[in-house]
Amino acid sequence: MNFKINFLLLLVVLVGVFSCSPKGDGSVSEVIINGHKMYVSALNNINPNPITLSLSKLVEECTLVQLETNDDIMVGPGLTTITNNYIGIIQSRKPYLLFDRSGKYLYKVGSVGQGPGEYTGTICDDIIDEKNGLIYFSPFIGDKINVYKTSGEFVKYINLPMTVYKAIIFLYDNILTVLYEPSKGNESIAYQYDINTGEMVAELAVPSQLISSQNIGGEMMKARNTSIVFDFSLLHISDTLYHFDVKNIKILPFFSISDNTTEGILKGYCQLNKELCLTFLYSRDQPTRTIASDLKNKSSGFVNIVNDYYGNLPISANVSTFRNGYFVQNVQPEQLIDDINKRLGESSCTEKDKLALSQLLSTLEENTNNVIFIGKLKNEVKGKLW
Repeated sequence: MNFKINFLLLLVVLVGVFSCSPKGDGSVSEVIINGHKMYVSALNNINPNPITLSLSKLVEECTLVQLETNDDIMVGPGLTTITNNYIGIIQSRKPYLLFDRSGKYLYKVGSVGQGPGEYTGTICDDIIDEKNGLIYFSPFIGDKINVYKTSGEFVKYINLPMTVYKAIIFLYDNILTVLYEPSKGNESIAYQYDINTGEMVAELAVPSQLISSQNIGGEMMKARNTSIVFDFSLLHISDTLYHFDVKNIKILPFFSISDNTTEGILKGYCQLNKELCLTFLYSRDQPTRTIASDLKNKSSGFVNIVNDYYGNLPISANVSTFRNGYFVQNVQPEQLIDDINKRLGESSCTEKDKLALSQLLSTLEENTNNVIFIGKLKNEVKGKLW
């Protein structure tokens, strides 16, 4: 059963108000809903021929960090969180690993198990709160948020009133918002807690457009690339990127790709800054395609993102590639060596690219821990992306 809801079409029927700007290529419009602006990019108006998008258009810089190598802390390509001082890595059914920004191993944070301070299975989401020296973990399935010090010690649980699925979290102004996948029979979709007292201060009922017809619905996706915006989308359930208004406790539609050929295509949304969204089109029939939507210049385009800091290496991006204000790519050295050699053999590889790639290749060793590309995201679109 296809229970995905095209919320955009519902909005058009209910509101019927489009404000189209003469700027741009005509692929991005605005919808005003109860005084709130939502952006819409029309898939049928986007040129299907992909444009090369340089990483330097998106980030201020890009560096490569080699994680410390030790048999006990070897990592896979797990979900990686970057902050000013830390690198945190979620591993499947293994302890959370914390490194400093130079790649030096610091601590295992908590452990997998049933005891006090332990977590069962895999962590769904994490927040490293440097200001207060705390780390928060949410569960794939569970009824509590685990809180630790950045030195690795368990601090406390924040108890949820029920077992939730695929919970994602957001911290703003000492309020922790726990947003979880809506499932059949759930009355709420989010809880908010005072992090100092652990007391619940608010909850939000499930909006009708996000109710799933199944017990478990779609994948929760988020980027959290701006400190005051909790953005999320629900793969399989809705074709819309939403903002959770943490102050007024409500969910607002922000961006959507509209089209009349959604059958078999799923959309994952990622907001990089206030002016730029990426949409990842997932299909069984073809590789993932990426659309960049420049909200400032009212234009969208299919893009192939390349790392021009390192010889224009292709970037296989997804929602987790751009999160918490950073570009992050966690790669095994052996895989990166293969990718470099493949790029060196391409006819489009210039002499400048070859020099950069050869220098990078000379720094890599097989059978070492992973390396991580890290770039600080720009907070606005500077000029035009293409």
